[in-house]
Amino acid sequence: MGTRRRVLLTAAVAVPMVLGAAGAAYAAHYQERALPGSTVAGTSVAGMTRDEAAAALRERAADVTIMVKAVGTPRAEGLADLGYAVDVDATLDEVFLPNDSWSSYATSLLSSHDVAPVVSADAEKIDEVTTELVERSDKVGRNAGVKLSSDKKSFEVTPAVAGHTVAPESFQDVIDAAARGMSSATADVMFLETDPAVTTATAEKVAKRANAMISHKVVVSDGSQEHTPSKKVRASWVSVPTTDGVPGVPTLNAKKVSAWVASLAEDAKVEPHSGMRNVSSAGAVLNVVDEARDGRVVANAAGLSKAATKAMTSGKGYSGDFDYDAVAATWEQRIVAVGAEKLAYPAADGEHWVDVNLTNHTMTAYIGAKAVNGPVKMVDGQDEKPTAVGTFKVYLKKPLMTMRGNNADGTKYETPDVPWVSFFHRGFALHGAPWRSSFGYSASHGCVNLPVATAKWVYDFAPIGTPVTTHY
Repeated sequence: MGTRRRVLLTAAVAVPMVLGAAGAAYAAHYQERALPGSTVAGTSVAGMTRDEAAAALRERAADVTIMVKAVGTPRAEGLADLGYAVDVDATLDEVFLPNDSWSSYATSLLSSHDVAPVVSADAEKIDEVTTELVERSDKVGRNAGVKLSSDKKSFEVTPAVAGHTVAPESFQDVIDAAARGMSSATADVMFLETDPAVTTATAEKVAKRANAMISHKVVVSDGSQEHTPSKKVRASWVSVPTTDGVPGVPTLNAKKVSAWVASLAEDAKVEPHSGMRNVSSAGAVLNVVDEARDGRVVANAAGLSKAATKAMTSGKGYSGDFDYDAVAATWEQRIVAVGAEKLAYPAADGEHWVDVNLTNHTMTAYIGAKAVNGPVKMVDGQDEKPTAVGTFKVYLKKPLMTMRGNNADGTKYETPDVPWVSFFHRGFALHGAPWRSSFGYSASHGCVNLPVATAKWVYDFAPIGTPVTTHY
């Protein structure tokens, strides 16, 4: 018994000594290599350096293909094309983790160390791919929307359309499993119906609120007439804001309402009309030539705009009246020359003017109240073509021209080479009449016929703007 025990003890001591020497060599060999039994997704990388294992993993990952079956011809895609990747560095960190423990060297010959690849996913790329699949399968949904109708008089709803999304178990899960198994696979893409973010019912509520703003009339009275914007115009004042495709609360553009009211106020505005009156040199009013008229401006346009906007926003109608502020008119006073107040035209001192007396058939030129030429006999319009009566002003002058018109019987006439023509009202003029040998009666087509020399004198005396008064 004693002899046998000593033999066994000797053997037990000798074996560790021998294994200890071999273990050191073993550990030294695998210090920078994957330990025996090391696999990635079932494929051995034992004995490989990190760079060798990395190259092998990248090659293997590149060989993984996914046969995508959806609408159309199936197509083979790599992991990267679908938004997935094997993180080689993170995977090898797991493979080489046991190398840091000396006990792992001793047990690696008797055990295995299988590592699942670390897989990363690019969410943005995956969304892009799944969106493309949905689009190619004609399964894109649509949110309900609110828009202005084709006649631009109301808002209408674009109905929602239920959309679809890719079922993860038929696509993303298949790709993830293929990446972790480092093996190709087939993804039979299926779709799940999804509710739109904006339902038709939601859009209808928004459209109803927008239409309530424009369904009631807005009326503004200027005191003589009522004005109301058309439904099309009211609709143009309303907008429906959207955020990420979601229609918000309809809003009324207060500036557009104000602009409409302001345009009415501008039309209702009346400019003051300055009056003109003749006064004597002593300041006494002789007569009113043109009556002064006060103007007016709208005083409450801003208030009406604000009230109309508030009413429309609440879905109510509105009616309001303009209030006015008066704008006082001014008077211009014209001092009449002494003695001119008794004449047909109350001329000012130094003012040139021409008097045509249709009763006496005479023409007299004045400066102020003083006659400077005449009275000179003239020929005025015959009974069928009388000379216009009133106070006018010379507006056009021609030294020589051909005159054309109609005779009393309707026939046409044409008179060439009429000299020294001074038009004072429409086709009525003072001019020379070389075809006449006598004057002092009514016989013309309405013009004041003068001796040629007198017509020339008047032509020079009366520039454009000179008053011409014709009277009986």
